[in-house]
Amino acid sequence: MRLLVIYDTVYGSTERIARAVAEELEAAGHEVSCRRQSLSGEEDFLGVGVWVIGSPTHWGRAPFRFKTLLKNAVKEAGADHAFVAFDTRYDGMHAGAADRTHRMLVNAGLRPLLPPASFIVEGKELRAGEEARARALGQAIAASLR
Repeated sequence: MRLLVIYDTVYGSTERIARAVAEELEAAGHEVSCRRQSLSGEEDFLGVGVWVIGSPTHWGRAPFRFKTLLKNAVKEAGADHAFVAFDTRYDGMHAGAADRTHRMLVNAGLRPLLPPASFIVEGKELRAGEEARARALGQAIAASLR
C-alpha cells in the first residue's frame, strides 16, 4: 500500500518522529513517501491510501499553513483515505496538534486508523525514548493494514 508521511517541523523533532515512522512502514513492505509540508502540495496526496500527518503543536494546534494544505488535500484527493495524526508537544499540555488534526479529518470524512499520538519534547529536543515510541507507532500502523 502507498502511504504518505507528511510533517511540519521547526527544530527537527517532528521530522525525526516522521522518519522513524516511515522507516518502520517501509520495513513492513509498504511504499512510503516522507515529505516536509513546506515542500509539498495537494498533488502529493493523490493515489495514496493512508496519510500519516505530523506537526509540532503551536498554541494548541497545527500551524495554519499545514491545516490549509490538509483542507486543500481533502478537496483535491477526496475523503476516501485512512489517516493517523501525531504531534510533538511539551509534557503537560492537555491537547495538541494531533487531537485537532484528527478531529478535523474525521469531520471531513476520513477514516482514522489509530488514535492521535503525541511525542514529548524537552526544550528543543525529543525526550529520551520518543524515537522508539515512534517506531512502535509505525509498527502499529503497519499492523492495522494487514
